[in-house]
Amino acid sequence: MTQAHTLLQRGIRTLVALGILTATSVQAHMPWLASDDQGHAILWFGESPDDRTYHMPKNVAAIELQQGESKSALKTRSVDSDSFVGMQSTSGIDAGQEVFGTVTYGLYHGTKLTYHVEHLPQQDSTSWPTSARSDAPLQTIISPSPAGGVIVTVLQNGEPLQGIDVKLFCEDGHEEAALKTDATGLVTFDAKDVETGLNAVLVSVTDGNAQGELNGEAYQSTSDFLTATFFKAGKTKKKKMKTDQNAGLDPNSGASVVPSGLADLPEELTSFGAAIAGKTLYVYGGHTGDAHSYSKAEQSDRLWSLDLGAGKAAKWQERPGGPTLQGLALVAHGQHVIRIGGFTAVNELGEEHQLVSQSSVVRFDPATDQWTEMPSLPEPRSSLDAAVLDDTLYVFGGWQLDGKSDNSQWHTTAWSLDLADDSAKWEPVATPPFQRRAISVAAHNGKLFVVGGMQEKGGPTTRVDVYDPAKDAWSEGPSVPGSGMSGFGSSSFACGGHLYVSTMDGFVHQLNSDASGWSTVAKIDPARFFHRMLPISDHELVVIGGANMEIGKFTQIETIRLPKP
Repeated sequence: MTQAHTLLQRGIRTLVALGILTATSVQAHMPWLASDDQGHAILWFGESPDDRTYHMPKNVAAIELQQGESKSALKTRSVDSDSFVGMQSTSGIDAGQEVFGTVTYGLYHGTKLTYHVEHLPQQDSTSWPTSARSDAPLQTIISPSPAGGVIVTVLQNGEPLQGIDVKLFCEDGHEEAALKTDATGLVTFDAKDVETGLNAVLVSVTDGNAQGELNGEAYQSTSDFLTATFFKAGKTKKKKMKTDQNAGLDPNSGASVVPSGLADLPEELTSFGAAIAGKTLYVYGGHTGDAHSYSKAEQSDRLWSLDLGAGKAAKWQERPGGPTLQGLALVAHGQHVIRIGGFTAVNELGEEHQLVSQSSVVRFDPATDQWTEMPSLPEPRSSLDAAVLDDTLYVFGGWQLDGKSDNSQWHTTAWSLDLADDSAKWEPVATPPFQRRAISVAAHNGKLFVVGGMQEKGGPTTRVDVYDPAKDAWSEGPSVPGSGMSGFGSSSFACGGHLYVSTMDGFVHQLNSDASGWSTVAKIDPARFFHRMLPISDHELVVIGGANMEIGKFTQIETIRLPKP
């Protein structure tokens, strides 16, 4: 690992502690600057150019936006609506001049964190500025390339920066390309990577040797993040998530999505555990608060049960609970349910996030209404998933959070526990060929399928890895259809002899009989992720809880009806 990469990782770990890089997303939150349809400058704080409803930190809202060579200040006001949270200039801007600003977030663990934003409102790329601004600590010069792409020059205090990561995003928030600057501070993005409409670049610079003082406090390093947006002329493409919403859906699948008729969840939940034991549906824990906000008050410690045998007349009952948890797994074994891992927020609402992964494994017996301790996991683990196959419990994926900003450990291990042996201990299985969290796990045809998730390096993925207990060996299965984000926060389960996966774009995919690929058999609308999908018969799956990035959380339960075998 290079020194530059080590320093960058250190800066990213600082963002985790600040709550800017959260436990449910490894994508850092940044300020982004653009202009709206009325010609006003707009500034928001999110994971991408498309994430425009995250709360605006007070320190970032203090930024002073300027425009043009004269550096005239723009007056701004706060905006808080269902579709946009951030700042907006009180009057229109000059569409022919660049808008920019810099703000220091503050210090944390000896690191000074600073944000820089830039926006080129010009629709005509030939009118983009070609010279550097004076006194700019970090800036870009973006120019059209002869081949139809763009050339980005990164300057710090007027000098070119070599070996700096520069990422390109489209308006939908997808990362289109990533390059490192050359000796002259340049990167060139190809025409195929630059989409019509709004584009954005992200530059990150960390200096582990910088020392100084801010507001009477010393710092030993600095982390600077710059986002710059620009337009590419042409007929604007539809957003990727909105384009042909039923593309790839098999019209002959015979599957459909209908209201279940079951009682709504008693509370809004994401990242919870759910399982069906016998004819009872159980739900434990989960996140109840706003997106990216974690505290004791925003996590559930409740166990709910619903008697599926009573059908539409059934009502949710609260059973004995336990610790507040999210990012846990809940599995059924006989009439029992087993709760595995998860993380607990130990901070109060509004305080800095302190998230601690747990190692506890406990079994609930509905006959006695009691929880019983089982052997704890060999290490604390959250954002994991688990499944039972042939009386053996398997645990894969996840990470360990210990409440500190700079010590999040992605797990490289996987474990099994023989549930038929009361004296059994956790046994290691073959080392997984991945480090991922926010996965889903399902048992199917004598194997364990680990679907999608977030990678320690490389972001979200649709990759599928398959563990064969008989051989204690891993192989790679066919990736789930869709972009990388489609595999983030999915849910998977076998039903009627087939394996199904429900992804954040709303599609339900069925693994082909020869396990060579996937068929898209149904569409859940609105789509949801960090939900649970469980079989209630050999031709029906219920979809429980979860959230949609545009709508929010769900309490209604839907049924996926499959062709009867």
